[in-house]
Amino acid sequence: MAQFTANRGAFTPVAHATQADNWALTALTVGITAKVKMFGWGGRGTTSTGYRTRWGRVNNTAVTPTALALQSSNPNAVALCSVNTYATQAALAADPAGLWTQDWNVLGGGGVIILPIGGEWMVAGGALGTLFNQIACGNIAGADASLSSYSVTFEE
Repeated sequence: MAQFTANRGAFTPVAHATQADNWALTALTVGITAKVKMFGWGGRGTTSTGYRTRWGRVNNTAVTPTALALQSSNPNAVALCSVNTYATQAALAADPAGLWTQDWNVLGGGGVIILPIGGEWMVAGGALGTLFNQIACGNIAGADASLSSYSVTFEE
């Protein structure tokens, strides 16, 4: 199976109680699945600012996607899923619900989580708004102008 990675930096994230505007992994076609293998976050701020970032399943119908560029582990593979941002943001359940939540500092803070074999997060294909067809990342606290970045690696 091929793996694909999307990175998002050089943007201004929005701190919001439920919106997930950093990225959303989306499986739109019925019958396709993908597993999140790894995700990351990081900062290059020059002042100490606390962030709270979380990852979870989308519970609304996000619309008007803009696709992020994907890098493939196999040069011949083409991804069936996409990683997007949306004009109408993906929304997550209120904190602390979600798959993972991390408090961190944009002043050189960051990390990567590699999910264990058998413990990967899965998306299953369906129309936008279909249960379990999106996983997204957003900040509850922390906003900046091009000082933080967020990534996801998934397998199809």
